[in-house]
Amino acid sequence: MKILLFTTGGTIASVIDDGVIDVRPQGKLLVLNKYTQIDKETQFEVLSPINILSENVELSDYKTIVEAFKSIDFELYDGVIVTHGSDTLAYTSALLGLLFSNVQKPICVVAADKSLQDEKSNGMDNFIAGVNFIKQGINGVYVPYRNADGVVYIHRATDLFESDTLSDDFYSLDGAFAVYINGVIALREDKNTKTHRVSVDKADLSFTKKIMQIMPYPDLDYSRIDVKGLDAVLHRTYHAGSVCAVSNSDKCITTLIDKCKKEGVPLYICGLKSGKANYYSMSSVLDKGITPLYDMAPACAYMKLMLEG
Repeated sequence: MKILLFTTGGTIASVIDDGVIDVRPQGKLLVLNKYTQIDKETQFEVLSPINILSENVELSDYKTIVEAFKSIDFELYDGVIVTHGSDTLAYTSALLGLLFSNVQKPICVVAADKSLQDEKSNGMDNFIAGVNFIKQGINGVYVPYRNADGVVYIHRATDLFESDTLSDDFYSLDGAFAVYINGVIALREDKNTKTHRVSVDKADLSFTKKIMQIMPYPDLDYSRIDVKGLDAVLHRTYHAGSVCAVSNSDKCITTLIDKCKKEGVPLYICGLKSGKANYYSMSSVLDKGITPLYDMAPACAYMKLMLEG
């Protein structure tokens, strides 16, 4: 078996020096050096277009990643493993999932919660799960990640949510696609097979769009938000698919709707599930100038707007 290792940096490629974690040239192959000690048969080739901590990613970096991905001759490999940081894992995974889920090879995006120098790191478990998932020959883009419960969950890349801040755990829309336990990949038979895609040939790969994300919180003052010059606004909801829409004050989303209409900026909202009844706060404003993005994780919604507009 031959795998392309596509490194981008992140904690899984970092070393600890005087109490500081940072990417180093020698760190990007640390996971490979550790893995080849337990598997002498799988062959790897390495492609390293960038080497950064993922919290520092810029749109120009995404352009570099996509251009490098487009250059891959997938016929030469049984699959691809992308090593990446966990902070923006959901965004890069969604990007790759949207553009390359139709590639007829398995692609796994692998991160780590701690440097591989820390024996408690989940990086090697995630990498091993990625290799074993590729052996299954299941095409598409996926993210294997071991949560605090010790289980490596394998998420569809476009379904992944950002990590829980305190637990470092990852979850995905409607639950994981599969799990990796005791060396065995177990698929969820009830997992929805629908995935979001954007044609790489038709996508806007300039990565120049200016998209603002807004997260709701109590007393959010929309009058202070400037939407001038934006290409789109993406508004998230509370977990129930709700937003503040109970009055005509500046704390009501109608203020944002009016601003976007005035500036000609499309306003999208994600956090809504199809076939589910909406709370009045949402249903009362859906017809006032908001485009709902149903059944879509926020990172996927952001990347889809970046690629499609």
